[in-house]
Amino acid sequence: MNRKIESTDKKLIVKQWEASKKYWMTENEFTGIVVGKEATNSEYVITDGVIEPENFIPNHYHKWEDQTFHIIKGKLEVKIGDQNLIIDAGASVHCPRGIPHYMKNIGTENAHIISYIFPGDWTEDFFIETSKQVKSGKIDYKIIEEKFGVVYL
Repeated sequence: MNRKIESTDKKLIVKQWEASKKYWMTENEFTGIVVGKEATNSEYVITDGVIEPENFIPNHYHKWEDQTFHIIKGKLEVKIGDQNLIIDAGASVHCPRGIPHYMKNIGTENAHIISYIFPGDWTEDFFIETSKQVKSGKIDYKIIEEKFGVVYL
């Protein structure tokens, strides 16, 4: 994109961490929408996530989205593709679509993560469906992959 564009129809959003609606991604990991697709023309979504101590984001990849994480608080063991790392507050991780990623909170306090997902078309619908499945105890990975392009490994 080489054009210089001075106008936008994106919306201004200011929100406190606790103000976003939370969706359960696992029993001990939840995330919320800070900036939804309606504010960005579906170009991206910004989320806030919490991983409780000793809990994790399961190993998975996105078929249709890129994702960038910024660690705000906590200490995490991560696997990104073939790399195994220990990261903490101040670290950023970019996962292009198709790259598996896993994060486990190895600290003693909740880990806080900001995530950017590009594009944002399916993000909130994915969170709603996953949260519903987690709460029911009946996870259907086939539906998650078919509808949202998220593949759990």
